Amino acid sequence: TGKSLPSVVELTINNHQKTWMRVQTDEQANYFITLPAGNDYTLTVNRKGYLFYSELFQLSSQQPDSIYRKDITLQPIRLNASLTFANIQFATNSFALPAAAKIELDKLIALLNDNPSLRIEIGGHTDNSGIAENNRILSENRAKAIAQYLIDNKIMPARLTWKGFGSSRPIADNATEKGKALNRRTSFTIIGM
Repeated sequence: TGKSLPSVVELTINNHQKTWMRVQTDEQANYFITLPAGNDYTLTVNRKGYLFYSELFQLSSQQPDSIYRKDITLQPIRLNASLTFANIQFATNSFALPAAAKIELDKLIALLNDNPSLRIEIGGHTDNSGIAENNRILSENRAKAIAQYLIDNKIMPARLTWKGFGSSRPIADNATEKGKALNRRTSFTIIGM
């Protein structure tokens, strides 16, 4: 709706998975955070009744004094709402969860614990490089790895499904490296309330 939503904003250092800063926005939903150069960060925004928001800031190679203005739109929790994980970036041909995945997956666990009737589908996606069937299997294994993390952290398996879509649902042009990177993603969608 574009209306201001006071929320909690957290900044986590990816290398350590430790919260660097946590602030409550003011009533107009304004916030100000300083991100020291030299690290990669995950910015998350949380508000009850909404999906969390997550974005990766790779500042390990950025020059100091960069300024970002970030207006963030939150999605209400509703059927078919979905979120793409910002910093779950699997190594090539691997479905081992990277260490930084914990930051977003723990937010998803909190969301599921706060909303015990939610059921989700985890989707894995690849770019179009390689053999289509191999990509489908790889994407399914990546989605399953996320589901297993949730199960290992006490989320009931009956609340989860997972599916590998391979390269069948691109969100960007596979002709460029940037587009391929966007297509290599994992996400979740609310399929039951």
